[in-house]
This record gives sequence, structure tokens and C-alpha cells, in this order.
Amino acid sequence: MTGFIGYGAVNRGAELTARWAAVALGFSIPVSVALDSLLALVILLACLLPIGYRGKSEAIRANPVAWLAIALFSFYLIGCAYSIGNQEDMLTGLGKASRLMFIPLLIIVFQDAGTRRRAWCGFIGAMLLTLVLSYLLWLGLLPQGGVIRGSAANPTVFKLHITHNLFMAFTAFVCAVQARYAATPRRRGIWLALASLAAFNVLFMVQGRTGHLVLLALLIYIGIVWLRWKGVAIALVAIAVLAVLAYALPSSSLHQRAALAYREFSAAQPDVAATTSVGQRMEFYRNTLEIVRQRPLLGVGTGGFRQAYAEQVRDTGRVATHNPHNEYLMVAAQLGMAGLLLLLALFAVQWHAAARLPAIREQMLARGMVLSVMVASAVSSTLIDHAEGWFYVWMSGLLFAALKSVHPSQGAHNR
Repeated sequence: MTGFIGYGAVNRGAELTARWAAVALGFSIPVSVALDSLLALVILLACLLPIGYRGKSEAIRANPVAWLAIALFSFYLIGCAYSIGNQEDMLTGLGKASRLMFIPLLIIVFQDAGTRRRAWCGFIGAMLLTLVLSYLLWLGLLPQGGVIRGSAANPTVFKLHITHNLFMAFTAFVCAVQARYAATPRRRGIWLALASLAAFNVLFMVQGRTGHLVLLALLIYIGIVWLRWKGVAIALVAIAVLAVLAYALPSSSLHQRAALAYREFSAAQPDVAATTSVGQRMEFYRNTLEIVRQRPLLGVGTGGFRQAYAEQVRDTGRVATHNPHNEYLMVAAQLGMAGLLLLLALFAVQWHAAARLPAIREQMLARGMVLSVMVASAVSSTLIDHAEGWFYVWMSGLLFAALKSVHPSQGAHNR
């Protein structure tokens, strides 16, 4: 009896440790790379204890998001068998892909609704802290340096501007959804104010173009869900107003980044080595498409992109890269069209499965996350970048953990 009690106590301790580590990871992802890695290790050890974490197999069997995440990682494992990359590149690529295996682990950990609520508080708390510090930096009330990565002209805090704006755009969306379903007018007003401050931070303060695209996509999505086709019209009018404001405020980040992107795009020449950010990205895309054309079915293997790209641009004077800044092209180059279809299937299943979540608010948050990552993936390699990759993995576990207890035919009727 004593032995059984001991096992039970250790098992409960492992569950509790994994839950709190997963909650803390939500706070850490927007803030600290080192803490992310430590918390991920704690979650892994707590979930894989030999005596078992209750409900492992049941939670995974009931969740198609977990299946596809495992399938995509398995494809990366297979890709090691035929990779043209060296051992270091292959292990690096496999290590980044291994984050996908945390999706089923986090789905297990987030089975408890209370843990999911605390996790949301952790992530939103970190983002609101980032928002406050960003405004203080912008206003000249916060000194630069130390953990502060930005400046008054580009007031990022813990992350670079691309990551900052992606996370802040999603935060603005979360606050807007919270406002829509708030229980009292006072709470609705608070959430609306936070959504507005976050949106302003993305569009007019920080220089990340990826966040601009994500925020506009989320704005259109909100319009469609809440007001149907009338909402699309309203969203387009809102976008037009933002464009006018950007033109009228030449000092805003939106105006500056849009103008810079247009100049660099206009100056780009396919037969001349690019020297600008936009020009280089276009060059990366063209060369990566050529790599995909040469090995369309299975690609160059896990971690093979750097070697394949170096061979593609050899003796051309063009810059070699290990990252094409497009997740779809990165996957297609390494795993071929088969791997790309599997990634798209994962996104599609997440979008479809969101309809089975217990409440409209949860459905919107899940689809908003998927939309954010899909849009960002068109202009950055989201799954291989550290913070963006963990954001996708952690959010997938958090948002789709509730699928286990929802019958497919009932999800659309529960509010």
C-alpha cells in the first residue's frame, strides 16, 4: 500500500510540475529564450516519467491535431535518411522540428480548464508588460540597453521587431475577442482600450511588416465572423483609413516600412544580386523555388537547405542563406511537396477542428492563431525561428487541448 501511495504522490507531483511549467512557458515565450528551453525540459521530463502521466494515450488518440504534429515530425525523421546536409545541419534541423512533439505533450498538460485559464493569464500578462514597456520606451521614459532590445524609434522590448509585432498583433486580436464576449461594459471597455493600444503599437510604433500583415488579416477575419459580408466591407474601410493615416503621418512605422518596401521592390532586378531586404527575400524565394523544382517530391532532406542553397548560388555573387524567410518554401525544399502538403493539412485540420471547441470565443482564438501563423509563414520561417516556433507549438497545445471532451456534432452548438 505504501508503494502505491508513493507512486500516486510522485505521479501527482509530475502532473502539477508539468502544468505550472507549461503556464510559465506562456509567460516566457515573449520574454526569454533561456527560460523557454529550461521550462521545455521540465515539461518533457514531467510528462515522460516512467510511472506515467494520467490520460496520455487517451488525450492524444482523441485529438487529430496531435496526430498530424507527430506525423510531420516523423517526416522530418525520415528526411534525415536522405538529407544532403552535413550532420550538424541535419541535427539542427531535426532539433527545431522536434518542437512539434511538444504539441501532443502540451495537449496532455492542458486538459485541465483551470490550467488553461492560468496559461492565458501568463501569456497576456507578458504581452501587456511588453506593451507598457514599449510605450515607455517610445515616449523616452525608459532607458535603452540591458534587456531592452529596441529604441525610441523602434520600441521593441524583449524580442526583435518581427517577433514583437507578430505577437502584439495577435494580442490585439485576443483583446478584441475578449471585449466582444466580456460580461460587463466596464470589462469590455478595458479590453477594447488594450486592443487599441496594441494595434497602434503594431501599426505606428514598431517596424515589423509581418505584424502589419497579420493584424490586417485578423481584422478581416473578425469582420467576417461578427458581421459576415458587411464586416468585410467595414474591415476594408478600416484598412483604407489606416492607409490614409499612414500617408498623413510620414513619421509612423507603417508609412516608413511600406515606403521602404515599395522602393526596394521597385529597385529589385532578377539578374542582379540583391542588396536590400526586400530584394534579397525575392532572390531567396526564386532560388528556393528552383531547389524545389529540382527535387519536387521529397526535397533535399532535413537540414539540407543550407547546402542546397549554397550550391544553387555558387559563383553567382548572390548571398547564401540558411533561411529563405518563408516557411512554406523551407518545408517544400527540405521535405518536398509531400512535406508541404502535410504542413498545410496540419493547418487545415486545426482550422476545421476549431469548430469543435466548446465556445465561440475559443473557436475564434484558435482560428486567429492559425491565421496569424499562416500569414506570417508567407514572409518568415515561423516554425524554425525560436520564439515563433514555440508560440505556435504552445498555442496549439493550449487551444486544442479542449477537443478531447467535445463531440464533433456538439461543438458548433455549445457557447
